[in-house]
Amino acid sequence: MKPLETPKPLPLPGGTPAGSSARILFTAAAGVGALLGATSAAWAGLQHQADVAARAIGDAAADPPRRDGVYLPNGDYADDGGSGTYRTDRPLLMAMLGDSTSAGYGADDADGLPGVMLARELAERVDRPVRLSTHATVGSRSADLNRQAREVLLEQPDLVVIVVGANDVRDRVSPVFATRMLTEAIDLLTARGVAVVVGSCPDLGVIEPIPQPLRQLAGSWSRRLAWMQERAAVKAGARAVSISRLVSPDFRHHPDFFSRDRFHPSGRGYRRAVEELLPAAIAAVAEPASH
Repeated sequence: MKPLETPKPLPLPGGTPAGSSARILFTAAAGVGALLGATSAAWAGLQHQADVAARAIGDAAADPPRRDGVYLPNGDYADDGGSGTYRTDRPLLMAMLGDSTSAGYGADDADGLPGVMLARELAERVDRPVRLSTHATVGSRSADLNRQAREVLLEQPDLVVIVVGANDVRDRVSPVFATRMLTEAIDLLTARGVAVVVGSCPDLGVIEPIPQPLRQLAGSWSRRLAWMQERAAVKAGARAVSISRLVSPDFRHHPDFFSRDRFHPSGRGYRRAVEELLPAAIAAVAEPASH
């Protein structure tokens, strides 16, 4: 196979070029790189595909619904925290950090938010009120996690759930840099005794509005990032859940797992992710992983 020359950045929808990060992508997607080569025509074709995908997906301009607050073991929502209702006066504080996937963009209502579903299920399983605090925001990348972590530490959380990575892929951020940013946020949290659960980057290769071969490139990049995130999270003392491996493949067979934009999950799609995140959250609360 002819060696690739310095490739241009991957033109995924949105974002700006990030220089040499494309080299990492071609290491992870060698077969596709051989097919495309480094010709300007191939990259022009990818840019056109990115433009088409961006129009099909649309911009995530609106904020998702939100219902932070306290969820009781019986499933009820309580503004007052449910003090005195159960065995503890202080609810367990669970925070959601990361990007639109963690914030729940695409859910039709608050009941479809991953944080709300996770808080309700966790409260029932541990028989303790759970206060949900969402610091994840639409468009965030791994570099935003440090700020989010510092904000949530002011609330003294017991558990932090992080889902991030799709925007790093979109903006061609080096997986090495993105993983380092994730690790720094985990270190910041675990140093204060906070239990951390990380849901790795979803597999963007299942998103059909991204045309081929761009989808294959995005899928390869996202899966490599997810693999690196999972290894780094465990090493840093967090619990890792492979969204890419355990959840994303199901989206191929369940169109209803996608929201109307066909890019972000629907409430049903988020429910599937919560099924995988919940055991790790329960374990983290019961016996925090050692740092």
